[in-house]
Amino acid sequence: MYKNIYERLFEESSLGFVHNKMIFDEQHRAIDFIILNVNQAYLDQMNATREQLVGKRVSLFSSETNTHLGNWIQSYEKVFTTDETVEFIQYSSLLRKTYFVKAFKISDDEFVASIDLYDSYKQTYESAKMEQNLILNAIAEGIIVVSNDYLITHINSSANHILGHDNDLSLLGKDIFEVLFQDAQASKRTQFKDVVPYLPLYNRVTQLRKNDGTWLDVSLSILPKAGRNSEIGFVISFQDISQLQGLKRDLQQSEHTKQILVDHLPGMIYRCKMDENWTMTFISEGIKTLTGYDVNEVIDNNIIAFNDIIHPNYRELLQDTWQEIIDQKSIFEKEYMIITKEGKNKWVYEQGKPIYDETGNVIALEGIIIDLNKRRERDLEIEHMIYHDQLTGLKNRLYFDETLTSLDDEQAYPFGVLIANIDNMKMINDNFGRTAGDQVILDFAGILRAYEKKNFIVARTGGDEFSIILKNTPSLETYEIMLEIQDKAKTFTYDGPNGLQYQMTVSCGYETKLDHESSIKDIIRSAEDFMHRRKLLAHSRSNRDSLSSIKATMVANSQETQDHMERMGEIALKVGVKLGLKQTTMDDLYLLAMLHDIGKIGVPFHIINKPGPLTDDEWEVMKKHPLIGYQIAISSVDLKPIAEGILNHHERYDGKGYPNQVKGRDIPLIARIVSIIDAYDAITQDRPYRPKKSHEAAIEEIKKHAGTQFDPDIVDIFVKVFE
Repeated sequence: MYKNIYERLFEESSLGFVHNKMIFDEQHRAIDFIILNVNQAYLDQMNATREQLVGKRVSLFSSETNTHLGNWIQSYEKVFTTDETVEFIQYSSLLRKTYFVKAFKISDDEFVASIDLYDSYKQTYESAKMEQNLILNAIAEGIIVVSNDYLITHINSSANHILGHDNDLSLLGKDIFEVLFQDAQASKRTQFKDVVPYLPLYNRVTQLRKNDGTWLDVSLSILPKAGRNSEIGFVISFQDISQLQGLKRDLQQSEHTKQILVDHLPGMIYRCKMDENWTMTFISEGIKTLTGYDVNEVIDNNIIAFNDIIHPNYRELLQDTWQEIIDQKSIFEKEYMIITKEGKNKWVYEQGKPIYDETGNVIALEGIIIDLNKRRERDLEIEHMIYHDQLTGLKNRLYFDETLTSLDDEQAYPFGVLIANIDNMKMINDNFGRTAGDQVILDFAGILRAYEKKNFIVARTGGDEFSIILKNTPSLETYEIMLEIQDKAKTFTYDGPNGLQYQMTVSCGYETKLDHESSIKDIIRSAEDFMHRRKLLAHSRSNRDSLSSIKATMVANSQETQDHMERMGEIALKVGVKLGLKQTTMDDLYLLAMLHDIGKIGVPFHIINKPGPLTDDEWEVMKKHPLIGYQIAISSVDLKPIAEGILNHHERYDGKGYPNQVKGRDIPLIARIVSIIDAYDAITQDRPYRPKKSHEAAIEEIKKHAGTQFDPDIVDIFVKVFE
């Protein structure tokens, strides 16, 4: 049986599969391989027939150059040096296509490979990479991204230019301290590790070593990576302030030069008294650009004291910090907020020092204050680019993964993970164009964005995949939100060319993390499995000829209706959630609720639709429908998981049911659930032999038979579903 399943998977897979035998030379080096078997998808990708490939040595019929063929052989040879699956990207000069390949060993000289076109992935990756590079290279500051182990993973054009490397890509992968500090790297590495706990760091004035060995004055900021387990460790941005630093040094040498230069410096140069108002005795013209006030308005507190320009939240802090600087005879450095003349808040960076007389008393304070607003905006833009999806503006996979890790570290349970996948995106893109596909993605993103207001994390984690982290949310609420999202998606319909029309639908799955025992990977895998099974069930319900035919036959030959099936399915899911069933069991329960009476298609029509009571002989025929349904289900790949449920859905908890008088917990769980739901639906719907009863009457009837006909524990849960 399993062999047939595997052979069917091999032959019918949309991925290209090839079974090869490797040929080794006397030194056990791979020199060629023979194709033993292929599936149809592989033949389609290679534009070849089975007769052209199977049983042939690749080197005999391939017109690949020795170099390209050798690359294929070398890549495949790796499967024999490891027990793991080998993944690689390989270009075929013969077909002029690039492939994404996964290969694994099945014997000492045989291996199997799956092959898929990589061009679409490559195009998407290259487009995103190009967009990112355009943004980073458009920034005047130098930007260097380094990993947690301090290796350069990205460097923009400005950084190369400032450091004198002229866009030298050879810097990628090098140690950041070796590049920036060369022979002084050891001490700088130690200093950096000391400041890591205090990041982020903004506008730290320091020196970097240029490519020609000279030192360069820069204003440097370091933005840390939030979370863990990411290739991006730090984002370092810097700008060349050599001119500024040189001017400051010249300022110390020449009082005459001072007046000429300070008016052209960014920000403002000042000299003030150490008093409660910071009374200014000298200010450069830069104060106008920085604060909106003229020099004459602030000098000597003529109209406004500089202390009144400082934001109230920082006034006391600056007084205390300056006093510490004076006591320690050190340099003042601080970022704080001011209020401009227009009443706007603005971030500034100040660097200054006390001036002492011959006796050591402070006679003045001198320094420079620089506008930080633009710099902070750029840092926020970079952070936004790293953590947001470019098309939708939602958070991206990196932010989603880091947030999950953070919540798990904080043990902020419970939290749910909901994964939603837009159905039929390939069909939409192929038939209506990628512009239409993008609009569907944007519309669905708009649906999900509303959940950000509930303090949920919404992210686009794939092309047509979105994920939500639902903080402090129990499983039942997550399930209800999932249904709500699916219903909202169905409200979007689209008109395409030639009168074609389509409706947005999504398949969703979820899982709730209740404690630290289960891993994040297991939670995500469970949610993804649920989503894929829901997509499969949806596909089965709408497209598969076998199930569609069965349901149509049930409707035509019995009292079953589509509404009855859907009602049963919806109630079953609610009971399953209350019971805390696993997603795989939930899917089987849903399918059984809709198709439990499939065996009735084998019962004569006049018995099924008889308006009055059945005779003893007719009743014996009717009681055969669970066995008929079981025989139908066991022979169907789609229905086999629920075959036992179909066989037992008329068994009673006390063992007096049919067809096999199974009792108690020996009856499959999903059958015990469906028997209650089926009874409820039968009582509350009109039948040929009696009118329907109220919901309240149906509940009382079911409670009456708890412990005899029905599982009493499930009856309790069933009743709570309607409370």
